[in-house]
Amino acid sequence: MDKDDSLNKKDKTKKKKTKKKIMPEWLAWGLCVLLLSFVLTIVFSFLTEISIKGSPVYICVIVLVVLLFLNIGCDVLANAVMTCDVQAFHAMASNKIRGAKRAVGLCRNATKLGSIFADVIGDICGIVSGSAGTALVVYIAASGGNLYELIASIGVSAVIGALTVGGKAIFKHFAVKYNKQIVFGFSKFTTFFKKEK
Repeated sequence: MDKDDSLNKKDKTKKKKTKKKIMPEWLAWGLCVLLLSFVLTIVFSFLTEISIKGSPVYICVIVLVVLLFLNIGCDVLANAVMTCDVQAFHAMASNKIRGAKRAVGLCRNATKLGSIFADVIGDICGIVSGSAGTALVVYIAASGGNLYELIASIGVSAVIGALTVGGKAIFKHFAVKYNKQIVFGFSKFTTFFKKEK
């Protein structure tokens, strides 16, 4: 009787192991990122549009600066998480220091988090800042003709591009050098919204 039970258990475990997944993990993750990007682009675009539509020019500049800082900040966080060593937080987690367990979790999921912060949020900020830049071009071009519009369009695009790429390049060094402090600071910050288990 006992032998039969043990054989049945072995058969069940074999059946569980041989079950095929519906789709590969890489494809599921890719589709998840696609959906997340779509939703976040809608949210960011909507918030940007209602912020700058019919607003004075300084509001448009503020929105652009916020998007720029968010883009660079997410890139810094992505680089910090990707280069941080999880061993740095194990001792802190065993001493029950707030944020350490979350930091361990962030480091273990570094690839996915890096993709979300740098690729999803960062790229969306770049795209949405383009529409905010267009609104700024309209304000500048209103004072002149087609030549003003062309110069304003090229100038605003160049400034946005230079500040975004240059900002990322400058802060990448700090992201790698102070990766432990950045990851731990972010982890501690997230515990205000969701407590660690």
